[in-house]
Amino acid sequence: MTEQLVVDGPGAGWTSVVSGHLRWIEGQLDGLGLPTERSDELRARLLAVQVRAADPRLRVAVFGEASSGKSTLLNAFLRRRLLPSSALVTTRTTTVLEHREGAEGLMVRTADGPLLEWPSAPFATWAGRGRESGPDTLERALQRVLTTALADEVASLRVFSPVRLLGGGVTVIDTPGFNVTERGHRELAEAAARQADMALVVVPAVAALSLTLVDFLTGPLRDHHDRCAFVLTKLDLLDEDERSEAVAVVERRLRDLGCADPLLLPCSPGKALGEVEAVGVSGPGELGGSGGPGELGGSGHLASFLEVEARIAQLAADSRRSAVAATTLGLLSELLSAVEETAEARRTALGRGERELATLTLPDFPAFLDTWAARTRRRAATELNPALSRTSPQSRTTLEVKVGNAVAGEKINDLAGAAEEVSRLVRNHLRQDAQQAVRRAAKRAGEVLTTAAAELARDFAAQYSALVDLAGETRTAAPVPPVVWPDPPAPDMSGIDRALSAIGTQLTTSGKWRTGGGAMAGALAGGLVVPGIGAVVGGVLGALIGRRGPDATREQFLQQVSPVIAAAHEEIGALAACLPRVEESLAESVAAIRRQYDDEWREEIARLTAAHEARRAELAAGIAHAEETAATARRRRDEIAALRRHTSRSVPNPEEP
Repeated sequence: MTEQLVVDGPGAGWTSVVSGHLRWIEGQLDGLGLPTERSDELRARLLAVQVRAADPRLRVAVFGEASSGKSTLLNAFLRRRLLPSSALVTTRTTTVLEHREGAEGLMVRTADGPLLEWPSAPFATWAGRGRESGPDTLERALQRVLTTALADEVASLRVFSPVRLLGGGVTVIDTPGFNVTERGHRELAEAAARQADMALVVVPAVAALSLTLVDFLTGPLRDHHDRCAFVLTKLDLLDEDERSEAVAVVERRLRDLGCADPLLLPCSPGKALGEVEAVGVSGPGELGGSGGPGELGGSGHLASFLEVEARIAQLAADSRRSAVAATTLGLLSELLSAVEETAEARRTALGRGERELATLTLPDFPAFLDTWAARTRRRAATELNPALSRTSPQSRTTLEVKVGNAVAGEKINDLAGAAEEVSRLVRNHLRQDAQQAVRRAAKRAGEVLTTAAAELARDFAAQYSALVDLAGETRTAAPVPPVVWPDPPAPDMSGIDRALSAIGTQLTTSGKWRTGGGAMAGALAGGLVVPGIGAVVGGVLGALIGRRGPDATREQFLQQVSPVIAAAHEEIGALAACLPRVEESLAESVAAIRRQYDDEWREEIARLTAAHEARRAELAAGIAHAEETAATARRRRDEIAALRRHTSRSVPNPEEP
């Protein structure tokens, strides 16, 4: 491996590349205008990359299912049974194992913040040391921290040992078994996979590549196969003639899962640890004798384990710089991806705000009010005509009954009295219908105006609030203005009179009804009573009386007067002369409401409109900046991905010199 990687021009190393990207990210965070929470999150990730780039130590994470032999493997590295068995561990955090010259120790950070170091009085108080007898050893301290209710309080755990793990300069991260059901264990393993420079995946030979392990390899570890070494444990539980076949099967399955050239390290850490305790090997590199691991004798489990350990240590040494670089670049790539995602989210939010502002019509205040006024007048014109033209069938039936009663019995023989009574009934009934029609139209116009005023107040308040928010102010919008609606106009009956007179003229001049003095006398009598309708009714009565008896006269009269009444009702239903007066009153009320809004809010809306236009310009600039930031972050992420592929270690072939 070269001393310095050429990745960005002559002489430029990966550290300078990382620094350049980090400076760019830091400069973008303020310019994006992010919420405090998101900005703090990205700054924390930025700091994590900076710290990792400055740390030369190799981080080796150990992964495995519960009961896979993971803790036993770590204890074999430590040359002592320090960590409790996986079946008992309940911690919800990773355990970091570090070398410390001359003394062992333990450092716990609890969930509420205090940092406790073993051995110390504060740690003893927290861990309840006073309830136990016997020496206070690191093993017992870890037992309490990892296997009791104290585990729920642990936020981070670091163990210091004088043993130089895997040749020194290496930090080993023990992750919780990722098939356990306790909340957060899988997330911890996934986080460790991102932070690790090397990954030792413990695979028990007796239950190799379970569904859980396969899921982990194709999930969290999918992008880290190039940094994985697979430690095949518990080989001692297989017959000797089955071991080579087990190794071959696991290797084949790993290739099927996407590991192009898997490094498989078969050993029996448990048996090896027993022999370590027997022969007193104190640490990596102290293999006993001048001839190496082969001189240790015994069953060969220790010798096999020490060979595996030596290969891992050599791999760590050979790939240290490239592995650290690849991890740092991986974290940087994730950070750039987060910046890109954040910029895209910011662009989307700004775009949504811009679209919302573009829909506001209030900034053009006169047009906003004119549109409302025109819409209200159109609605009134659509709804007033039906209100005027609506006459009840019951009303017609009632009038027919009244007319029939007016000429019942001998009443028809009194020509003048019958004509006067029928004329009065028709005139009064139709006038009442006309008045009711006009009242309905006026009432409906008032309802239209009241509804329109409420809609105007609602729309104005919503758009006004949006404009006020832009200026960072608070003000209550105008309440719904009162609607003052005048009494309905009196119905104009002139059209009815003209219509009835025309009908009467037609009937009395018809040859069918022209029968001499009786008809003329009836028409004259009816005309003297009430103009218009009296002439019609009188003419009908006079013609009939002049020719027939009372019963026949009454029957024919009722047959002939029905079309007259129907024609009168049709005239009532088309009170066109009243409608303009109702519409005029409504238009005056609409104009009054419009003036009220314009007088009270014109200057305020003009002031806020200026802020509206400035905000739209600001949003447009923010969108452009976010798009540029996202595109730049994406380009930088692609560059980092290529660089990471270049710096990722390749597993050396131990057979090569």
